[in-house]
Amino acid sequence: MNFLPFGLAALITAPAIASDWQLDSDASSIEIITEAFGREVTGSFSNFEADIRFDPDDLAEARIEGRVAVDSGETGNPQYDAEMTGDDGLDAEHHPFAVFSSEIVSVSSDCSDGDGECYRANGTLTLRGNSQPAELLFRLSIEGDRAVADGELAIVSDEFGIGNSNWGGSASTVDVRLHIEATR
Repeated sequence: MNFLPFGLAALITAPAIASDWQLDSDASSIEIITEAFGREVTGSFSNFEADIRFDPDDLAEARIEGRVAVDSGETGNPQYDAEMTGDDGLDAEHHPFAVFSSEIVSVSSDCSDGDGECYRANGTLTLRGNSQPAELLFRLSIEGDRAVADGELAIVSDEFGIGNSNWGGSASTVDVRLHIEATR
């Protein structure tokens, strides 16, 4: 699988030999949900890729790396878009990608309801050149040579130097929701 803007992710499966999953970008999506000035703000990123190695029977070899082009972020509000990708936001000019890299992938029971097995990918999220520990929870279903994963990643903006005093409490936390489909 290829994927992850805000940090987010990829899956690879391997029985005896690790197989790489190829992201189906047309069927995949990355959405964000936050609050600004007392209102819910939603958005998405249209340009992302992922390197995924994932085999449910060999989690020790699992690896997920997702890269998101931060300048592809859109909320439907040009002012919010400019703030999100501008100097005080994700700073797309100097830091064009958000990257999530897993270090450990394990079975979990903490996912939201849904189809598939629940997994936790602990790793590092890099935004604006700042790297912080991050946790991606996702449900994964594999049928034949197709994998579908739905995941969530929470971001605390000030941990990455995102925002300024004019933002007040706006976008202090951002929930990233991933829908990833991949083939092998």
